[in-house]
Amino acid sequence: MYRKNQLRFIDWAYKNQVSFTDFSGADMVNFLASMRQEHTLQVSTLKTLRAAATHLHTDSSSISTNDLVNNYLDSIIKQAPPVSIHREPVDMTPSLAYARTILSCSTTSLKPLQQKLAFLLSMAAFLRPSDLARIPFSSCNIRPEGSLTFQVVAPKETRKKRRIIKSFTVHPHNTDIELCPVRCFKALRDHSSLASRSDDSHLFVKSHIPSQPLSSSTLSTWLHREFISLSTSESRVTMRSLASSRALDKGVSIDNIVSLGNWASSSTFQDHYRRNQMATVDFTSTVLSGSFEDEFFDASDTLD
Repeated sequence: MYRKNQLRFIDWAYKNQVSFTDFSGADMVNFLASMRQEHTLQVSTLKTLRAAATHLHTDSSSISTNDLVNNYLDSIIKQAPPVSIHREPVDMTPSLAYARTILSCSTTSLKPLQQKLAFLLSMAAFLRPSDLARIPFSSCNIRPEGSLTFQVVAPKETRKKRRIIKSFTVHPHNTDIELCPVRCFKALRDHSSLASRSDDSHLFVKSHIPSQPLSSSTLSTWLHREFISLSTSESRVTMRSLASSRALDKGVSIDNIVSLGNWASSSTFQDHYRRNQMATVDFTSTVLSGSFEDEFFDASDTLD
């Protein structure tokens, strides 16, 4: 995951005669400043570069907690122009309507059926494309009550720097069978094109080569091109943000949203995924309300 950016650092360190494994905080600042100047990088990308190079250091904590490096990144953030924390809610009706047109049956072509399931699971479980690509087919099971359980192996999140397996339960749709992820999964499971699926297969596979898993980039392209683009032209919007924000708007508690999204805290959701940051309560009528009918004033008081 860090290889590309580590090679960037090694190339820079070699040219500047800096140790690959025992560099200082000042060296890191010089590296980040050079990359920023050459490639006009955002702070988020600079942080990724720092993380990649830090893994090369014999004492990684000395760089990840270095005040000089952190102050440099903070100074760039403070110099940046202000950004709006509020993003308008997205009406997902066009995307949902298109998903309904793909029938959840085993006679539907494999590619659109997989696209539909990727969309439904992303919406129902706040999954990233990389999460979808890490679902072993063997982990998928239908419980007696009708819910679908599965696992995401080694998602982006870790626990104490150790990779994890995240378990999910997705319930069937109560009223709309064509938006039911469980029904769609059953159709994909029973598809004739996947009859020879191996035990170690991934849930999402290449339509023309079912023995090979789909990449997260392909799944990301599917979600943006086939579904997200129908509901918004906004750039760099993710299904994870759209689905979690929609859940909040529909009345789901933040605690449940944070738990399903596997976020470390509610602040992660609030800062990076929640779209609607505007209060909708009528504070004017509440705060400025009062009863004046029974209040009397002595006219003589105004003469003092």
